[in-house]
Amino acid sequence: MILLGGWMAIYFSACQKSGEEIAATPETEITAFDIKVGNAINSFIDKVAYQKENPGFKSLETISTDSALWYLESTFNYCYGFPNEFYKSFAIDTLSFSLLLSGSEVNMTDLTDKFNEMIQEISTTYHAVAYDEKGLSLLNLAEATIENNLLHFTVQVVTGEKGEVPPSPVLDGPFEDGDEWWYGEDEGKCEGPVIESDAAQQLMLAMNATLPDPEGNFYVINPVEITKKGGYPDLRRPGDIEDNLYDYYLFFGSEEIGEVELCLNRNAMNTYYSYLTYLLKVKIITEELNPSYSLINIESMTGFWEPTVVDGIIVKKYLHRGKFMFGIKVNYYVEAPGFPTEL
Repeated sequence: MILLGGWMAIYFSACQKSGEEIAATPETEITAFDIKVGNAINSFIDKVAYQKENPGFKSLETISTDSALWYLESTFNYCYGFPNEFYKSFAIDTLSFSLLLSGSEVNMTDLTDKFNEMIQEISTTYHAVAYDEKGLSLLNLAEATIENNLLHFTVQVVTGEKGEVPPSPVLDGPFEDGDEWWYGEDEGKCEGPVIESDAAQQLMLAMNATLPDPEGNFYVINPVEITKKGGYPDLRRPGDIEDNLYDYYLFFGSEEIGEVELCLNRNAMNTYYSYLTYLLKVKIITEELNPSYSLINIESMTGFWEPTVVDGIIVKKYLHRGKFMFGIKVNYYVEAPGFPTEL
């Protein structure tokens, strides 16, 4: 752990840029969008550095509340986010902040001061997470409200636990002979000793293992967390007869319909893996977001049952629920050390 005073010095040596916009180098494969976003963030970093060096300075510049929140979130992810890593689990902490308004807008000095405050609080939160090996995946703006001339906002600090990457998928899917997993409840494999895993968690690990790009060098802006549950109407597979067999893109079965097979063998695991791939890389992006978005990680996948009453009798619905993080990937276009840098 780095003490906050020293850590702040590292921040300015790592993130500080000259006042000039930095153009793309011929060796980098980037877009005009990458350059535009990168220049905007680096301009804000310059202002943070200037305010740090000149604490008595009061800027006359103001920006909209939406822009202010975007700069806080995007710049933090630019400097400290490591989304292009494999994480086997996630800890999500929520922090609250307030920002004084200047009329209906935010003064730039107040904004840069708030950024420095956030660095310290988020660093403390991150280092308190009890993973042996970890990384800050990203910072996600959760919500914001305005009250009494203050902009109140909360952020999610998404910390990932590093682990060994699962084996590369075989042709028909990542699951092989012997991969027979109980649907959920941390019950492990269908036969054998109970371990703290299940079909839902194994699907999450298999999908997350495909997300890091060995050639990639990007950060994330505009992250969005989306939660889905098996049995949701929008996850119903079109044209499929509802018989507790692959009725939804996420696992779901109801005793009201009939017997539910809770042991997912290799074929079932690979089938749900293919549905999960379509759901997260095509369906949600097409129908709820836009093509500029990508899946960043699966934060959690859990398998459990819920009771429901049918004709006075309690029956169970078995399902998988997932929390999925999407965002817009932006390529770093500057060959500079320390980007991103560890908190």
